[in-house]
Amino acid sequence: MVFDVERIGLPVETVVRASLRLRASPLHDMVLRHLRDMWRHPGRLARDPGATALAGATADLVRALLVSAAHDPRTPAVRSVMDETLLTRVTAHVRRHHTDPGLRAESVAAAHGVSVRHLYQVLRDADVSLEQWIISERLATARRMPASPDHAGLAIGAVAARCGFSGPSHFTRRFRSAYGLSPREWRQRARQKASTPPTG
Repeated sequence: MVFDVERIGLPVETVVRASLRLRASPLHDMVLRHLRDMWRHPGRLARDPGATALAGATADLVRALLVSAAHDPRTPAVRSVMDETLLTRVTAHVRRHHTDPGLRAESVAAAHGVSVRHLYQVLRDADVSLEQWIISERLATARRMPASPDHAGLAIGAVAARCGFSGPSHFTRRFRSAYGLSPREWRQRARQKASTPPTG
């Protein structure tokens, strides 16, 4: 994946000043995790249809980290870049914490120092429903778990809990609505597929 350094667009002195204070930025750990995740799967990410958007978002995050580290957090420059990258930061936060049953608008807003109202406005502008998006992320994780040999012995209720759902019946309803099968049926189908020898 190509990383657009030009998009960062910061003077050299800002980058140098930031390099001495990166860990002081509240964005440091999040950006570091993001870069490490990208480093783990470079080939797969480069082939993904969203690779260009991911490269742009990564450049924005690095720019935000550098500005945040180089300046006092109360300056207009830092406030501006934090506003510009809020959606990207919220996206990374939700993906990282989607299995936390306490993840909701209030906790996301608090983690980013914004009001719930402002958070909803930013998401609305991006045509994103926070609640539905969190459920979609949880369902995608839950879909992988019952079919995985690592979780073969895990009860459906335990899968629901690990994915952040409030209870097994709510989880099963959501899963069936999304995939047309219950989690148990999904697991059985995955096991049958794994045990069927390839033909030809």
